[in-house]
Amino acid sequence: MPDIGLVFTPMDIVLAVLIGCAPGLVLGAALGAWKNPGHRFRAAVLWGAIGFILAFAGWWVYLTVIK
Repeated sequence: MPDIGLVFTPMDIVLAVLIGCAPGLVLGAALGAWKNPGHRFRAAVLWGAIGFILAFAGWWVYLTVIK
Protein backbone atom coordinates (compact mmCIF):
# COMPACT_ATOMS: atom_id res chain seq x y z
CA MET A 1 0.00 0.00 0.00
CA PRO A 2 1.59 3.32 -1.01
CA ASP A 3 2.02 6.14 1.45
CA ILE A 4 0.12 8.86 -0.38
CA GLY A 5 0.34 11.39 2.46
CA LEU A 6 4.16 11.41 2.65
CA VAL A 7 4.91 14.41 0.48
CA PHE A 8 7.55 16.64 2.04
CA THR A 9 8.23 20.22 1.11
CA PRO A 10 11.78 21.59 1.34
CA MET A 11 10.79 23.44 4.51
CA ASP A 12 9.69 20.15 6.11
CA ILE A 13 13.05 18.60 5.30
CA VAL A 14 14.96 21.59 6.72
CA LEU A 15 12.88 21.46 9.90
CA ALA A 16 13.54 17.72 10.28
CA VAL A 17 17.30 18.33 9.89
CA LEU A 18 17.23 21.12 12.47
CA ILE A 19 15.31 19.00 14.95
CA GLY A 20 17.52 15.96 14.38
CA CYS A 21 20.79 17.89 14.76
CA ALA A 22 19.74 20.16 17.63
CA PRO A 23 21.31 17.97 20.35
CA GLY A 24 24.69 18.20 18.60
CA LEU A 25 24.35 21.95 18.37
CA VAL A 26 23.45 22.36 22.04
CA LEU A 27 26.09 19.95 23.35
CA GLY A 28 28.77 21.44 21.11
CA ALA A 29 27.94 24.98 22.21
CA ALA A 30 27.96 24.01 25.89
CA LEU A 31 31.26 22.17 25.54
CA GLY A 32 32.83 25.05 23.64
CA ALA A 33 31.75 27.64 26.20
CA TRP A 34 32.99 25.44 29.02
CA LYS A 35 36.38 24.65 27.47
CA ASN A 36 37.28 28.23 26.48
CA PRO A 37 36.30 30.65 29.25
CA GLY A 38 38.16 33.61 27.71
CA HIS A 39 36.03 33.69 24.56
CA ARG A 40 32.82 31.93 25.50
CA PHE A 41 30.54 33.25 22.77
CA ARG A 42 32.96 32.66 19.90
CA ALA A 43 33.84 29.18 21.18
CA ALA A 44 30.17 28.32 21.69
CA VAL A 45 29.32 29.33 18.12
CA LEU A 46 32.28 27.43 16.65
CA TRP A 47 31.81 24.27 18.70
CA GLY A 48 28.04 24.43 18.19
CA ALA A 49 28.57 24.47 14.43
CA ILE A 50 31.00 21.55 14.72
CA GLY A 51 28.48 19.63 16.86
CA PHE A 52 25.73 20.33 14.32
CA ILE A 53 27.93 19.10 11.46
CA LEU A 54 28.92 15.95 13.35
CA ALA A 55 25.29 15.21 14.23
CA PHE A 56 24.29 15.75 10.60
CA ALA A 57 27.08 13.43 9.43
CA GLY A 58 25.99 10.81 11.97
CA TRP A 59 22.38 10.94 10.80
CA TRP A 60 23.50 10.87 7.17
CA VAL A 61 25.57 7.73 7.71
CA TYR A 62 22.81 6.09 9.73
CA LEU A 63 20.08 6.79 7.20
CA THR A 64 22.07 6.07 4.02
CA VAL A 65 24.49 3.31 5.01
CA ILE A 66 23.28 1.50 8.10
CA LYS A 67 19.52 1.60 7.70
